[in-house]
Amino acid sequence: MGAALAQAAAINGEVKKIDEGAGKITLKHGPAKSLGMDEPMTMVYRVKDPALLKQVKVGDKVRFEAQEGDGGYTVTAIQKAK
Repeated sequence: MGAALAQAAAINGEVKKIDEGAGKITLKHGPAKSLGMDEPMTMVYRVKDPALLKQVKVGDKVRFEAQEGDGGYTVTAIQKAK
């Protein structure tokens, strides 16, 4: 997964809330060019794999990748920032 996040699509952010029951994560992040977002914002994302939520906790600085789908945005990869 590390190599996948090295691409320009990775977005820097901070975990604000985790809802394991709903499979969602709230992330505050900077501009996300890969998602067509030019401004920093805080958004709720679904996660592709609920196991991703166990890798991070509220307050963690992270790098993540997301994609836009029919029902909104989904985090496909996430890891703590170095």
